[in-house]
Amino acid sequence: MRSKTLCSMILALSTVVSPIVFAADNQPLELGPTEALNYWKPSATPFHPRMPTRSGKVDFAQEVTVGYTVTKRGRTKDVQIIDSKPVGASTEWALNAVRAMRFEPTESNQARQPIRSQVSTRWNSSTAAEQP
Repeated sequence: MRSKTLCSMILALSTVVSPIVFAADNQPLELGPTEALNYWKPSATPFHPRMPTRSGKVDFAQEVTVGYTVTKRGRTKDVQIIDSKPVGASTEWALNAVRAMRFEPTESNQARQPIRSQVSTRWNSSTAAEQP
């Protein structure tokens, strides 16, 4: 009788614990920009982010820090602004660029572990002026 009760308890406990363990494995690792390169490298394939339309005089943020998650498929999601200078200026260009980025796993990340990281970038108005 005891063994049946013990087996039932173990079975019940395993069904409760296993989804928690499974969910923890799928959570992205929180990594700094340098550490992130140990897991994912930017794809060599060129990407073309959608540039914001300029309606009148739009002031673009000159420096933007963007947080993002790299999924198992090497795509970005949960893209959000962490900081921008000057405050209140348009950050759409940075969001679009990070959303368009693609990544490939490194040799040490064959399991394709998702990560959460950030990137800081600067708006180069002379290059932007050359774009159609």
